[in-house]
Amino acid sequence: MKDALLEVEDLKVRFKTDDGYVTTVNGVSFSVNEGETVAVVGESGCGKSVTSLSILGLTPGEIYNGEIKFNGKDLTKMKKGELRRLRGKEISMIFQEPMSSLNPVFTIGNQISEVIMLHKGANKRQAFDKSVEMLKIVGIPDAQKVAKRYPHQLSGGMRQRVMIAMALSCNPKLLIADEPTTALDVTIQAQILELIKKLKIEFNTGIIMITHDLGVVAEVADRVVVMYAGEVVEEAPVYELFKNPTHPYTKGLLSSIPQIDQVVEELGSIIGSVPIPKEMPIGCKFHPRCPIATDICRTSHPSIEQIGLDHKIRCFHV
Repeated sequence: MKDALLEVEDLKVRFKTDDGYVTTVNGVSFSVNEGETVAVVGESGCGKSVTSLSILGLTPGEIYNGEIKFNGKDLTKMKKGELRRLRGKEISMIFQEPMSSLNPVFTIGNQISEVIMLHKGANKRQAFDKSVEMLKIVGIPDAQKVAKRYPHQLSGGMRQRVMIAMALSCNPKLLIADEPTTALDVTIQAQILELIKKLKIEFNTGIIMITHDLGVVAEVADRVVVMYAGEVVEEAPVYELFKNPTHPYTKGLLSSIPQIDQVVEELGSIIGSVPIPKEMPIGCKFHPRCPIATDICRTSHPSIEQIGLDHKIRCFHV
């Protein structure tokens, strides 16, 4: 059995507003093993990105409960300096929009080199050579020339590859990819996903894939964590989740995907939208949109329960 690389336990994150505190991540727990890809899925506003930023200590909110253990050390108790040394070296992140994540006034090689010099103690020449090598690894042609270009001179797909090269330049043990294929055409999406799978095998990196695209999940994930309104509502191995979805929210997400072997007049959908944090419903957070909700769902909050090997669900009507 692979060692647990990351363990998130009962994580709660809140934000201060004019009306007081609102909780956006409420008791999230999951783990990531070495060489494993865990997909965290759900609609926009369900707490996926806040959870991932909390791991790196970058959330603008306040972590007021829970533990985030990386290699046995609780990141929530680390000082800012310790976390800075960890970021980029042992835990890296591919942010959602590469154009806004890259500095427009520095060359690609300069930006990758900075990470390598900071964490590996390399000189400028060594760092630049390593930058070119990483650009080659992620499949960028003419890497020597690209390293001397600026972000605006590259396509969206190439900028995303640059972000991956930067994230992997120090061989991190954990990679967090926040919507890494958003706004890319399907051909480039496929190339990026294939690249991530290849690098996971090569470096035995644990990966957290933040996405709302279940096609991406089916392509790369080993295990899936489904989030709704700041909570984990279902967790299962990827094959089990697609074959036997149990939570009504998971079923709704999967029913909205076109099936190549089925002819349907209309795709499924989930009525309503994710509630905003300061207006969370009483009881089960999903009950206003749930087709099978009963009185207990409207008054009581379900806990997450084990229903099979590696399969967990938060629902009264299993």
